[in-house]
Amino acid sequence: MKLTRQQLLLGVLIVIGVVRVGDWVLQSLIEGPLQERRAKAAQLQKDIRSREKQLADLRAAGKRVEQWVQQSLPADPETARTAYRSWLLSLLRSTRMTDAVVDSGSAGSRRLRSGAVLSRSLPFTLRARGSLLQFNDFLYQFTRAGLLHQITSFNLTPVSGSTIFDVSVSIDTVLLPSRKGAELNTVPGTLPARSTAAEYSAIAAQNIFAIGLNTVDPLKHTYVSAITFSNGQPLVWITEQLSDRVTRTGPGETFSTAAMSGSVVEVRAQDVVVESSGRRLLLTLGSPLSEAKAVAP
Repeated sequence: MKLTRQQLLLGVLIVIGVVRVGDWVLQSLIEGPLQERRAKAAQLQKDIRSREKQLADLRAAGKRVEQWVQQSLPADPETARTAYRSWLLSLLRSTRMTDAVVDSGSAGSRRLRSGAVLSRSLPFTLRARGSLLQFNDFLYQFTRAGLLHQITSFNLTPVSGSTIFDVSVSIDTVLLPSRKGAELNTVPGTLPARSTAAEYSAIAAQNIFAIGLNTVDPLKHTYVSAITFSNGQPLVWITEQLSDRVTRTGPGETFSTAAMSGSVVEVRAQDVVVESSGRRLLLTLGSPLSEAKAVAP
């Protein structure tokens, strides 16, 4: 039987219709839901990764909070004031800085909307006198301490006719209410980057503050001027030519001059053994301190 043109066109239209309907069925009933499921699965995986990151961040934050609580000063402001002031004075003594004075201000607080104390701050100011090398050592020890504190400002004022500075430092500290105990944390922090204070000595050696200042070396103008005896006990006289100051000291006693600070270890007929900045030095009667010789402990 021979198909007419109309029959052929009708057949083509039927085929096209079947294809279109099949495509619609495929898109709407099969691929559409499949793509939707894939999108939901991808979003679910994204949500899971986001929640995992949030949990990791919370764990890390929890560890940081634990560390902050450990490094916090004691929660009670008066206890913190006494403990931290004592720590600062001890630090200044260990770095051989002199004329140390430490003051503290009133405690401030940050509160939540509920009125609960989130944290307290306690400001301190210290004044002392020392060389750039000593102040450099102070900064290293201060930064290395595992405490919630920071230096907000400092001033260095040169002492006329010497390489010594009058130092003024402003410090802010943090007190967290959850901190237990009355003692300061003794575990060192992770700063500074270098492991020893000696690695920072090059900063002090450059003495960038000396530009335009009187850079006369006080070591060359300070000397042991006399060794005398009183009631059988030796007495050492140290003269500073730049200031006409004379210091008297003896075995086991400390001394402080613009050139050097330390303690007397031994007094001999023509020599004195002193300990300064962790080293033992031999000072000869009548010779400037710049000619001091290192001796074994």
